[in-house]
Amino acid sequence: MIQFLVDNPLFALLLCLGVGYVFGKMDFGAFPNNATLSTLYAAIVMNIIISASGAEFDAEHVRLMKTFFLALFFFLLGYDAGPLFRDAVRKSGMKLVVKLGAMSLFYCVCVYGFGFFVMRLFGYGVAQSNGIIAGSQSELVIASLESDVIAYSLTFIMASALMVGFAQKAAPRLIGTDLISIVKEKVGVGNAAVVKSATLSMPVQIRAYKVDADSPYSGQTIDELEAPYEGRLQIENVYRDGVELELKQSQTVLASDVIVVLGPIRDIDLFDNNGLTETTEEEYVSFEMARLEIVVSEKRVERILDKLSGTGIMINRILRKGREIVFSNTTAAEKGDILSVTGRPQTILKAIENIGYVKEEGDSADMPLLLLPMAFAIPMGLLGVPGTGFTLGTSCCTLVIGMIVGCVHESNPKIGYISPGAKWLLKSMGLNMFFAATALESPLPPNKVFVVQNIYILIAGVIMALVPAILSVLFGRMVLRLEPADVIGGLCGCTTCTSALNALTEVTGSTIFVVGYTPAYAVSLIFFVLLGTVLIPLM
Repeated sequence: MIQFLVDNPLFALLLCLGVGYVFGKMDFGAFPNNATLSTLYAAIVMNIIISASGAEFDAEHVRLMKTFFLALFFFLLGYDAGPLFRDAVRKSGMKLVVKLGAMSLFYCVCVYGFGFFVMRLFGYGVAQSNGIIAGSQSELVIASLESDVIAYSLTFIMASALMVGFAQKAAPRLIGTDLISIVKEKVGVGNAAVVKSATLSMPVQIRAYKVDADSPYSGQTIDELEAPYEGRLQIENVYRDGVELELKQSQTVLASDVIVVLGPIRDIDLFDNNGLTETTEEEYVSFEMARLEIVVSEKRVERILDKLSGTGIMINRILRKGREIVFSNTTAAEKGDILSVTGRPQTILKAIENIGYVKEEGDSADMPLLLLPMAFAIPMGLLGVPGTGFTLGTSCCTLVIGMIVGCVHESNPKIGYISPGAKWLLKSMGLNMFFAATALESPLPPNKVFVVQNIYILIAGVIMALVPAILSVLFGRMVLRLEPADVIGGLCGCTTCTSALNALTEVTGSTIFVVGYTPAYAVSLIFFVLLGTVLIPLM
């Protein structure tokens, strides 16, 4: 069985993933747990068992899979975060980016400052120091330099679990708030305060009438019947001799036809005073309702609720730049808004003719726009500055390209569509498979893992993970005056801890923390490498 796992690393990764999702649902009280951490724990246990037998995985094969899954996760993370980051920069200019960069620089200085002190205190050499720093910061770039595998693996596991709990609970408390309050303050709603479907701003009724022989409506077209009501009242169906006619604006209504009308009570009361006899037969007033997503293409539509509810359409929610907004009768729709509406399909299509178009959705994804940018991002991440060993990294490049694709999709929803289900599956699998691959990449023999000396490595890792994080949160909030969401997201970026960021997204149902994560992550990559190249050999 062990040899089978070693010969089939993809099977081993999928096995860890399945176990991770099973145990990720369990509540261990104060001990942080989710699918990502459980997958990581499962991979560590598997690696120890395999290493104990004297076998090991082909590191090159595992590394290739790790690169792909990390690229997949970061692309989809950027896809969601791109519009948010663009809006944040537009709102705050480069001021936000500069502040987050300053927070990252402060964090990196704290890491190496305390690292110098801790490594001298414990008497570790360059390889162990590098491994502890890389693991405690989830920093893959530093780990690629000369580093002790055991020190990196132990501190990486500990730091990943520790930072998830710290970002979720301790960091918000340090600045006097909590995650749900942060989301509410930033976007107006959170997963604890969902906006309910808007009630119709005026009572709407559906009625059916038989056209009398002396009715002035006899001989008029549907367009002529609706014109006096300026879109508030609509003819939904016309029946002639019991047969439903194809509904066209040019269709002429004749005596003895049955017409079905939808609109506000006051307008229907005016309409039925003209030679009509009401009928209550169920076949005429029973309708199929649909829920559709409407993309607003006009620059601005005033009082959108009144405009649609006047024709019997209910607005369930309004998404603006990917975020749900609270709306009322006076709310104006803006270009790019996505309206979730409920009503008769033909009524919706007629009502939105001068507003927008139906957003096409399905269970599929725009695969070319998903795979091709990712393919180009991977070699871009390998390009480096000659003589420095510095590269942007696959994760950074796929994150940025994902943000660009996300912005393109928001501007034109017909391009780059990825269904929510497909997006969740690919993003969750990408992150968790990456962590499993990281844990399986290098051997973890029990005789080197379960030794007393490693307790001191864990202690050093705890100090390296917690102290700079605490100081940076306080620095970001009290000195730089960053908003709480940007402080917490920036912390995840400073530590380059993707598991903490993913945990925040899962708990709150919001991607707002990626706004702070993105620039902080990029700056941390640069300073970790530059400072590490100079300072680690001195430890």
